[in-house]
Formats: sequence, structure tokens, C-alpha cells
Amino acid sequence: MTPWTGMRWMNEPRWSLEAQDVEKEGSAPHSLRVQTGHHTDFWRETHYGFVRDSGHFLHTDPVHEFSAQVRVEGQYRALYDQAGLMVRSGPETWVKAGVEFVGE
Repeated sequence: MTPWTGMRWMNEPRWSLEAQDVEKEGSAPHSLRVQTGHHTDFWRETHYGFVRDSGHFLHTDPVHEFSAQVRVEGQYRALYDQAGLMVRSGPETWVKAGVEFVGE
């Protein structure tokens, strides 16, 4: 069983699970590898005048209070490439936090 058992995708990307060497300090038994689609993101009523709800989101419904801890590694190449966490109750009510490529 992995931490992602029972979770489901919104806007499912290409993805795979990769076994990890659990002897390494702080490593999880499996890593989730995701290849995003082009021009995918979550934005609401931006300065630029558009709304996007096309990002990839692996989620589950919480049944009680929770905490989350993740390690994000990415091959950030293009402006605004990003990965992180999202807490979402609907298309207009959410918050995201993560790592984003904005320059060198």
C-alpha cells in the first residue's frame, strides 16, 4: 500500500509510482512521478483576466483534521513550472503552496 492508495485525480496527468530505497534517511517507499500537460494551472480571477482550473490534483476527502508533509523535486525548465500542495473545497475556494520556477 502507498500513501496514494484511495486517492483520485482531477485533470489526470501521465504518472507512475517508482519504488525507492527505504534505507536512505527520510525516503518514502514509493515516489509519485508526474508529467504535466501543457498550459495546466489553477488560477482564479487574475490580473490577466482569466480563470484556469486545469492543473493536476491528486486528492482525497479528509475525514478529520490532518497534516501533510511532502518533498517536491522537479525538473523546472519553463517559466512558471511548479509543484506543491493544494487544499480545495471547490473551484472557487482553494489554496495552493509550492515551488515555482520564475527565473534563473
